[in-house]
Amino acid sequence: MKDEVLRRFAEGRVWAAGRAPYLASALFALRPVVLEPRVDEVSGELVADAEFRAFPADTRWQVYLDPGTALNTSAEEVGWWLLHHIGHLVRRHAARAPVSSPHWAQAADAEVNDDLEAGAPAGVVSPRALGLPEGRMAEEYLSLIEVLDAAHRRGGRPLAELIDCGSASDGVERPYEDSGAGEGLDEVERELLELAIAREIENRAAGRSPVGGGWRRWAGERLRPAVDWRAQLGAVVRRGVRQAAGRVDFSYRRPARRPGVNGVVLPAMVAPAPEIVLVVDTSGSIPPGTLARFLAEITALVTRAGGPARRFRVICCDLHAHPVQTVRRAEEVELTGGGGTDLREGIAAAVALRPRPDLIVVLTDGQTPWPEHRPPVPVLVGLTGTEPPPSWARTVSLPT
Repeated sequence: MKDEVLRRFAEGRVWAAGRAPYLASALFALRPVVLEPRVDEVSGELVADAEFRAFPADTRWQVYLDPGTALNTSAEEVGWWLLHHIGHLVRRHAARAPVSSPHWAQAADAEVNDDLEAGAPAGVVSPRALGLPEGRMAEEYLSLIEVLDAAHRRGGRPLAELIDCGSASDGVERPYEDSGAGEGLDEVERELLELAIAREIENRAAGRSPVGGGWRRWAGERLRPAVDWRAQLGAVVRRGVRQAAGRVDFSYRRPARRPGVNGVVLPAMVAPAPEIVLVVDTSGSIPPGTLARFLAEITALVTRAGGPARRFRVICCDLHAHPVQTVRRAEEVELTGGGGTDLREGIAAAVALRPRPDLIVVLTDGQTPWPEHRPPVPVLVGLTGTEPPPSWARTVSLPT
């Protein structure tokens, strides 16, 4: 039986390589893992498990095959799902997934299936099927799908069927993935494979061979990446933390090790823990999914810079600054607000906090009035739009 399952997988892989020859190296890098079969207790026949209808994959490029499902699925459909999972894997959807987003898997499917709508199995999510624009990123589809699903649920039914693609799509490990533990590709192998795929796509596109538009865009970005905004943002945050930590002072809370003259107790030099405040533009012009993603990135950087036990303060701001929130993780932040934007209010509220922050990090699309004069605290702007902030702010452009 296992041999029959592996034969069906091989047939599907050959079909997929014929449809998308520029992904042949990726297809043959996939490692099949055959699961324990489900058997009908009365007839003894194999039973297909609906949970595995998509032949889910993990982040190590392993594909999990339920025997009953595989042997009852055509080679063409198996091949289609293999191409689908390669889309998740090379686009790093597992790493991009926001925390606790029930619609992320569907948004990731929409990004992948933009090039795979022809011959798609019934029930899969695609931009055309949902009436959404084509050629967008999963983060953009996420906010649109959240709105659509809310409208559909008011009508008594969800937007689309949930299909499990495995941890390759959302980074959440499944119990069945233990069966392939320790196997698959490591990070270096994945990097080399992705570069080889991207070069093959560009070579075929240059030779006028048919290549999907989404794959051409991915290959261009993979071979000629823009500035790594995560590295740039991290460098600026760390620089601000070092500057704050460098402001040493004397304190009697910790006496100096060197004894003073005539028994006088001397103060020790101490470096205060940097105080960082986040001001988040919650006016509604930034999609919630994008906002949550960047907020998670920024709070992770702040946590690493200030230490895992450090708390930091967050001020949500639309036309007014909302009450300050003291949190440790991004998921603890309650995003409040909506309507217009005036970040002067948020920055002023941050400056007025006690103790005064050493660094203010602002997350915005830039569509806001700014203070006329440089605030007394350094300001770092994570910008998702094109409207530049004043020259006194340090700016890091974030991808939209």
